[in-house]
Amino acid sequence: LGYIEAKVVSEQDVSSHTIFVGEVVEAERLKVGEPMTYAYYHEVKRGKSPKTAPTYVEEEKQKEVKKVMKKYRCEICGYVYDPGVGDPDGGIKPGTPFEDILDDWVCPVCGAGKDQFVLEE
Repeated sequence: LGYIEAKVVSEQDVSSHTIFVGEVVEAERLKVGEPMTYAYYHEVKRGKSPKTAPTYVEEEKQKEVKKVMKKYRCEICGYVYDPGVGDPDGGIKPGTPFEDILDDWVCPVCGAGKDQFVLEE
């Protein structure tokens, strides 16, 4: 666990994200341990959006949506599209079934096309 400080030397727009290339200015290892990743925060700690956030979904509505709608997994990277969560960064609101997403939508992790997703069993 630690930090890296970098001076941005270039950037590349890759559709859903921007990749920054930097020159390391300073870095330090603070302690040994396992970092809390974004996925861990949501899956294990059940991190939720605040009520004022545009991605907030009431818990009862989210439970109803999850029961009815099916999840789809990207065969390339393993990302799972959950209709209860949607893809807010990609403009897909919570509650949107996978079938209703436009065909030009891509995986928010690896950029794979919608045709690379399979029904999560």
